[in-house]
Amino acid sequence: MRRAPDLRLPLVMLGIAGLGAVAGGVRAALLEPGRSSLLGLIFTAWMPLLPVAVVAAFCLWLARTSPGAALGGGVAAALVAALYTFELLHPKYNQDANIGLGLYLMLGWLFPLGPAVLAGGLLGALVERLRGRPPTAPTDARPLPPLRPWLWPLLVPGVVSLAVSAQPFLHLWERGLVRPDGLAPLLLSLGTTSAGQLAVSLSPALLALLVLRDRAGRDGEVRPRLEAFWGLCLGLAAALGLFGFGQGLLRAVPLGAFLLLCVLLPVLGYGAGWLACRRPKS
Repeated sequence: MRRAPDLRLPLVMLGIAGLGAVAGGVRAALLEPGRSSLLGLIFTAWMPLLPVAVVAAFCLWLARTSPGAALGGGVAAALVAALYTFELLHPKYNQDANIGLGLYLMLGWLFPLGPAVLAGGLLGALVERLRGRPPTAPTDARPLPPLRPWLWPLLVPGVVSLAVSAQPFLHLWERGLVRPDGLAPLLLSLGTTSAGQLAVSLSPALLALLVLRDRAGRDGEVRPRLEAFWGLCLGLAAALGLFGFGQGLLRAVPLGAFLLLCVLLPVLGYGAGWLACRRPKS
């Protein structure tokens, strides 16, 4: 029988990183009592988890062949994320615009979490070999479903994420602020920003893809899980579009309700996709 993906490692990673974010938010609130609200603390607690989710998806995949490397890399990345976030949330970095935290949210999965997961993974793989349990290929009763049908749903949130990333640069272009001699650095900045935001935006879908595809191969229910994944990706695309282009709603909707809606859309999409396939046909 195929074993279900072990979600304990991603949950532990998110928990460790979340503790650092919460501690940093509480410290900021204590140092500046009148500036941070409870809603602000909640917001800062989950936003820095997005780069960790990218690494968690990689570790979930790596655990199929080398659990030791996945454990070492995942824990190392989570510890670095907790320390990094705790420091970046200090009020001295967060006066007007916390550029460091913004860069971390987009590219933190690459640095500093990339070197951390590499070093921790090598150490975990070494310990695994010393204990006499070398990495082995997974022995599954059934092969995994073809990957291509599971990649198509990712195009929808991917396109929306790229559109959101390009929005500030398009505004500069429309205002005539882009000069020919500054086009190359602008394109480099656009590519870097788009790649970072794309990885972070798709991280929830990547985690879901690994879990749902593995379970589909385990129980043979490919279509319901694939349609649920389609619904999740469509909901994620709607959430990204709302977050990127729907800022005008903040004038009529409280920030808490706005953020809650962005979080609920992928969940509602997943449920709608699952129910649509389960509904009996007339």
